[in-house]
Amino acid sequence: MIRKKLKLRWMVSILFTMAILLSACSNEAGKAGEDKPITLSFAYELPEDHPWGHGATKFKEIVEEKTNGEVKVEVHGNGSLAASGREIQEGVKIGTIDIGISSTPLSQMNPYLDLFSLPYIFSSREQAWEVLDGPVGDEVGKKLSKHNLTFLAYWEDGFRQITNNVRPISEIDDFKGLKIRVPESDVRLETFKALGSSPLPMAWSEVFTALQQGSIDGQENPLSVVNSSSFYDVQKYLTISNHVYSPATLFINSSKWDSLTKDQQDIILEAAGEGRDLNRKMNQEQDEEMVKGLEEKGMEVTVIEDVKPFQKATKPVWDKVSKEIGGNSQELIDDITKTQ
Repeated sequence: MIRKKLKLRWMVSILFTMAILLSACSNEAGKAGEDKPITLSFAYELPEDHPWGHGATKFKEIVEEKTNGEVKVEVHGNGSLAASGREIQEGVKIGTIDIGISSTPLSQMNPYLDLFSLPYIFSSREQAWEVLDGPVGDEVGKKLSKHNLTFLAYWEDGFRQITNNVRPISEIDDFKGLKIRVPESDVRLETFKALGSSPLPMAWSEVFTALQQGSIDGQENPLSVVNSSSFYDVQKYLTISNHVYSPATLFINSSKWDSLTKDQQDIILEAAGEGRDLNRKMNQEQDEEMVKGLEEKGMEVTVIEDVKPFQKATKPVWDKVSKEIGGNSQELIDDITKTQ
């Protein structure tokens, strides 16, 4: 009987020791998991030397430095992770991409973004920044939340210009018959229809080849895109029209955002703002230089000095877009025009 009791005590002791060891191993594994850095993927569609690319690099540097390596950012430019803004925003929505930047296509998820793309609603960069970084911009950005996207900041595409291979554009009649590629945006389609051209929605990845093969006559984009995408190799005429100021929205998957600590979220917001400021600064500084550079590369440049006829022709687009969006869209338009 004594031997049985000793044997039982010995077995209990062994089991107790094993339980302690297993618990210790579990705790160590938990700590190791906690020490493992969080990795965030950041995708954009434009070339890496575009101001978006420089802004993304700045974002990465700030996040990794200020989180002491707790958060790592893997930047995927040049459409390497997703070939278009639409694919990027869908990827972030479902969580296959953590952070993305998209401009015009994002209005498919948030129609209120079309208010910023109304023709000639912004007369200067400074006016656009005042609106975007203020209450109107915040209200519109937060509407992305219903799509599992958390708004971070408005970066910049910039004022959009027009290139084509048929003729210089200096007045409205020059648009007649031109096949102009536009992003997948109803407001951009309506704008170019109002100007008399034949707009064609097309994914970004297809544009250069379509211009090269002549299946479209032209396209419209900021100068930074015209230059970084080498459109001067396949386009003869450049028109400085400033018909639309195009912001680019930076956003993160909401589920991923909610998994971060408050300190990590604050650092990401700070990095988003720093990347935005660098992106905008580079665009602004480069525009004047790029006009000269594109001329030197063989493009014939026309500057539209009097935009009033173009404003008049496209004004019905404002009314149509406001009615289609509904809600308080007209109030937001009124708030924007007060800053002009």
